Amino acid sequence: MSEPFLRPHSQVQVARLVLEALTPLSISTGSPDGVFDSALVRDANGLPALPATSTAGVLRSLWTQQYGSESADELFGFQKQDQGRASRLHIGWGHLLDSQGRAAVGLLLGTDAARLQNDPLWADVLAQRDAPVHRNRVRLTHRGAAADTGKFDRSVLPAGHRFALELRLHAAADDAGPTWGDLLALFAHPGFRLGGGTRAGLGRMRCIGLHTAHFDLRQPAQAQALGRLGADPSFTQGLTAQPVSQAPAAEWLAAALTLDARDLWRIGQGDVALPSKEAADKVPDLLPVTERRVRWSGAAGQISPQRELLLPASSLKGVLAHRMAFHARRFSGAWAGQACDRDKDGQPVAPAEVRALFGEIKDKARAGQGEQGWAGCLFIDDAYLPIRESARLMHNSIDRFTGGVREHMLFEEQNVFGGQAQVHLALDLRRLHLMAAEFSTSVAAVQRAFEAALKDLCEGRLALGARSTSGNGFFRASLPEAFTRPWPEQFSATQAEAA
Repeated sequence: MSEPFLRPHSQVQVARLVLEALTPLSISTGSPDGVFDSALVRDANGLPALPATSTAGVLRSLWTQQYGSESADELFGFQKQDQGRASRLHIGWGHLLDSQGRAAVGLLLGTDAARLQNDPLWADVLAQRDAPVHRNRVRLTHRGAAADTGKFDRSVLPAGHRFALELRLHAAADDAGPTWGDLLALFAHPGFRLGGGTRAGLGRMRCIGLHTAHFDLRQPAQAQALGRLGADPSFTQGLTAQPVSQAPAAEWLAAALTLDARDLWRIGQGDVALPSKEAADKVPDLLPVTERRVRWSGAAGQISPQRELLLPASSLKGVLAHRMAFHARRFSGAWAGQACDRDKDGQPVAPAEVRALFGEIKDKARAGQGEQGWAGCLFIDDAYLPIRESARLMHNSIDRFTGGVREHMLFEEQNVFGGQAQVHLALDLRRLHLMAAEFSTSVAAVQRAFEAALKDLCEGRLALGARSTSGNGFFRASLPEAFTRPWPEQFSATQAEAA
């Protein structure tokens, strides 16, 4: 296995890419910051960054799915006891771009440090160190109520920010191994997502710029040209612009779900009131969640002056999982009152179909089993809507004994009226095949239960957001054709091993 080290790598393929976050990004340090449960990874200048290890891990996983583990070992390297091989692929950190599409390489000092405060995009993300954009999350029980100790939050970088990074592939002159184009095509793969919460709306990336070059180090002129590139991944002089080709993803399903609100709705608890025609003395107590995004016009970016309504994927994922559990039990004849599997806390374990599709958190293992967990196979993206007409509703609490109004229990709620949101869905069928076998169910059973839950949502029988018991949060949509066709049941042994 040591032979590849003896072969000279005289050929270098260089690619410099610009990645844009289509949905908010949350690459966490893994530790709280004293106020929030997670903090974003930042570089020496305090700017959010894409760690090279995160990019490399996602690329290796996707490459393994497509081309097998042996090919991944040859390209990305490996270490198994006393045998190993260094990676032929070198990946740099992703640097956050400013409003003019320039990266900050190294620690900015002196006059260069003024760019951090003078650029509107950088100044905004630096201000987020003290007041980060975050998502409030809560884990629900089988009764639809918040689980004890199930409240947490996640810091995110707003959608629209762009990063520049560099890849270098080293090869011998006569190397006929994995092609450079196949690797770059993975940046357009539906499974290319970075950071945490990727199955709950975060981390979807899009490659919007690609420049490449090939250098033969046996020729002094080309070796000097490689050295002149410098360390700035946003510098592309001497490189050739290339289109981003689509990676083969035959074992993935992707579709868009267009949701039309039938009436009033509100998701989450926001901090900024929506514009209203009604005069009011105070801000409503309950507000819809709104967020800002970065918008680009060519190579110039700015923070959108108008906030947008957020339809978080976590809300959609939660209601679909609970309704899917109902349909899975209905189809299997597991009625209420019958004995069922329970976790170590005594709560009913979700049906196998739900766990195969949506995954299972580590601390919810069945009683008598050790801690274990699996990532889900379904990816749902966050969606944004333009701010529309709103309605302010007054509420009070009634004393159950006297039938009168309880003192100090008057509050006001601001709801959104109507609107349309397009939610992108992606399903990893190859992984679902393995998870269905792991949970002793079938892909057909998973599809049957999920399609029934999705149909309830599309036909207005499943509500999203707050006050669903009062008639709010009902939407209409057409079932995506890609999810109604029969999902493949079988994959080859090579494909199963790769997954």
